[in-house]
Amino acid sequence: MTDFFKWLSSNPIATNAFTIAVSVIAISIVLIYVVAFFQGRSISFWPPNIGEHPGQLNDQNEDWKVNTQSNKSDDPNFSPVVQRGMTLTTATGNKVIIGSNFYGGANATLYRAKYLNGNEVIVKLFWRGLMPGSPPFELFRQEQRTAEILVHRNIVTILDRGLHGGYPFIVMEYFGGGTLRDWLRSHDRIPGQDILAIAGQVANAIDFAHSKGVLHRDIKPGNILFESDPHGRVALGDFGIARIFGAVQRDITAIPAMGEFAGSPGYLAPEAFSGHEITKASDIYGFGVVLYEMIAGKIPFDEVQEVYAILQVKITQDAPDIRHYRKDASEDVAIRLATTLSRSPSERPQTAREVLTGIEQSIERL
Repeated sequence: MTDFFKWLSSNPIATNAFTIAVSVIAISIVLIYVVAFFQGRSISFWPPNIGEHPGQLNDQNEDWKVNTQSNKSDDPNFSPVVQRGMTLTTATGNKVIIGSNFYGGANATLYRAKYLNGNEVIVKLFWRGLMPGSPPFELFRQEQRTAEILVHRNIVTILDRGLHGGYPFIVMEYFGGGTLRDWLRSHDRIPGQDILAIAGQVANAIDFAHSKGVLHRDIKPGNILFESDPHGRVALGDFGIARIFGAVQRDITAIPAMGEFAGSPGYLAPEAFSGHEITKASDIYGFGVVLYEMIAGKIPFDEVQEVYAILQVKITQDAPDIRHYRKDASEDVAIRLATTLSRSPSERPQTAREVLTGIEQSIERL
């Protein structure tokens, strides 16, 4: 080795080549670890190891489990960033014990968790890490801002927030009754009284958010939660891609270079895909799709599976008459849904409550 360095020191060309090679290797390693951090992967410098991508994880059917003796999980699919049994400390000093993760999204993973007093909560961890100005960081800040603005019985409450190893997280109240999506999957038909009970509370949430200058922009069954059942408390959650009026608008339409968009295409209004402004009427459209699905058991254009085909058909065609799927739906319900799902935002009802006004009895009879 000594002879090698003597030779290297006497050969300028070899010295430069060696220096460049070492520099390239070092920079590559640093970049790999930096990228891994902002993707939310676990990192071990020695022995060298980079964990799995937490956004790919989903153990929604996992039963509640907490192991207070160990921070490691026997489940190979469990998130390497936050593991079962791990204790997180919030900004207010409270301790939250992670149970199981049940949803891995594009920017965050949700976990069932418990406070030390046993109260169940949901922890939403933004696994891309803190990079000020980045889209995930802005989503985190925006969700905090909406939490401060939106305090309402029919909106999921954000209880606390914090940082874990550079990754921001929020703590939300837990709803033990599941989501409307769960309810739709487990019931062939929802009784009219249940439909009205759910829709009425969701309408209250939407109209309150609008009165405070907030657009939800992703109204769908998976974001509608039950405290117990449809006649108990129902709340609208996940304002992660919401827009606060007056704030810088994020583009939620298709991004051709990336093939991505934020929101759920089956529930988004046509203007979300055609480059027009997203307004309160866009949320009203999403609410109309949810109401349509509760009545019909499917969303408009449900037979269209390819994402960009859905976008095209929504821009060019009116939603099918609800009576194609529910023969017992009354004409007034069909007309109201048709106007709510109009391709023209100006033709839709002005508020979510207006969608239901005058057709409550017709819905109850379904």
